[in-house]
Amino acid sequence: MAMFWLDHVNIRTAKLDDMSAFYENILGLPRGKRPSFGFGGAWHYCGKQAVVHLVETSKTFKAEEAHIEHFAFRSNGSLKTFQKKMRDTDTPYKVGPLTEINMIQVNVFDPDGNKVEVQFAASEADTETFGGSAAARRRLRKGESRNVTRAMPLAKSKSKIARTNKKVGVPNPIKPPKKRFVPS
Repeated sequence: MAMFWLDHVNIRTAKLDDMSAFYENILGLPRGKRPSFGFGGAWHYCGKQAVVHLVETSKTFKAEEAHIEHFAFRSNGSLKTFQKKMRDTDTPYKVGPLTEINMIQVNVFDPDGNKVEVQFAASEADTETFGGSAAARRRLRKGESRNVTRAMPLAKSKSKIARTNKKVGVPNPIKPPKKRFVPS
């Protein structure tokens, strides 16, 4: 299994409109299509790739909480092989299908508690979660404790950005990568 590229960074914010304006107007990453999640947010693109995912929260964070909720890699490998490797190395994971864009997300936490999302094209339907040993479950809880501020439900959002996402549209379903990006 190979990781093909760093897909995106997911940032939680209680200031969705300001953050979205910053990434679009200051950094030049235009807002674009986003799946119809049940919470507010915005995706900002670098070319055809949504590289910054903003998630609206209802409150500011405690000092020990992570603002970067996760970073994600796109993989071309077998989901079942990856899951077996996680089980063999006692690495707990959670699986989240995102059927609207043909994706399966596998979320793991590194030893420092940083959340890493590994994306697969949804060609396999294995959505089994793995808890692992007591030590692995402690690592999972440590990572989850750094991300306790949840996304704001879309119905409660006061953000102009969140209310206009439907007009922007939904991205096309993903396909397994065929070629790995190699810088020249």
